[in-house]
Amino acid sequence: MSANLNTELKNLETEFKSAVDRAETKQADALNMALTELRAEIKALETAANRPAIVSNITTDNETKAFNMYLRGGDSVEIKQMSALVPAEGGYTVPKLIDSQIQKAVVDISPMRSVARVISVTTPDFHIPFSVGGTASAWVGEKDARPETAASSLVEIVPSFGELYASPFVTQTILEDSAFDIASFVTSEVATEFARAEGAAFLLGDGVKKPKGLLNVTTAFTADSTRAFGTVQAVKTGDAAKITADSIIALVHSLKAAYRPNARFIMNKDTLGQVRMLKDTTGRYLWQDSLQSGVPGLLAGYEVVEAEDMPNIAANSTPIVFGDFQRAYTIADRVGMSMLYNPYIAQPYVTYQTRKRVGGCVVDTAAYKLLKIAA
Repeated sequence: MSANLNTELKNLETEFKSAVDRAETKQADALNMALTELRAEIKALETAANRPAIVSNITTDNETKAFNMYLRGGDSVEIKQMSALVPAEGGYTVPKLIDSQIQKAVVDISPMRSVARVISVTTPDFHIPFSVGGTASAWVGEKDARPETAASSLVEIVPSFGELYASPFVTQTILEDSAFDIASFVTSEVATEFARAEGAAFLLGDGVKKPKGLLNVTTAFTADSTRAFGTVQAVKTGDAAKITADSIIALVHSLKAAYRPNARFIMNKDTLGQVRMLKDTTGRYLWQDSLQSGVPGLLAGYEVVEAEDMPNIAANSTPIVFGDFQRAYTIADRVGMSMLYNPYIAQPYVTYQTRKRVGGCVVDTAAYKLLKIAA
């Protein structure tokens, strides 16, 4: 991020706080909108800077050379290092170098991959054992008998899997231009589209041919001690039009202390723009700007992760989630990615039909809470 953007950000923050303190609502709203747009611009620049560099015309890796030959002509080039060619379908397993670049770019773009637990599995018949408690103990004297005590109950949680697919188009003319880096193009296109689709599914997915999302759960307003396993607690705002400082504080403290050290908020940029104006009863902002470049600001002492698929503030919506998402949500990747070269389906274009299989599910329903806007 350039020094000019840094300076502009700090100046806008100072003007915004001053306008709020003076109760100049119209000016505060305008400055808040400008702040939101500038932060989005800075975040986009930082994301771009963190994406992996893709070297053009790589010649040192046999798999990558074969992959580039395949992209240009669809030939199933046989090399000893590759064992996952699919000649019958004209398919080709994406080399590890490029596969890792795609995965790295997806992580940079997709907010859920940066906060959830991510594992690799070799079968969709994958079960996660989870203890729902029940272990008992008792006090005894020195010579008292030690009878059996109750053991914990275990449940098996099964992620919902689906196939993610992208098919970028390239013209035959571009393929004939040897200066064009096809591998770079495919990597960028696939990473962007996979990140968009995954981000939506990990939050909102219904579990039908896709992961089951973090928000697609049964909710109740009851606390952890009385709520059934598999149900997530929702905290009411008390106001159908806005989020209050009290509701943010209540949301934080509805989460057990054991989960709070690694907890974060997730919300979209519009909601973040609203909560940045919240103050506690002493007039202090709940939002704390960081004085160090590259270090995120904090809301009530916790990091905020922006996810554009989160709902907006509206009656009965859940625009904010708060919790330890490493323990709350698991993303299960099937190892490997394959691509099908198809010069016939959309002439004069050549399509690169790329696919992967991924699953996801909520594991610990006590590890996060939802902020629910009043009806």
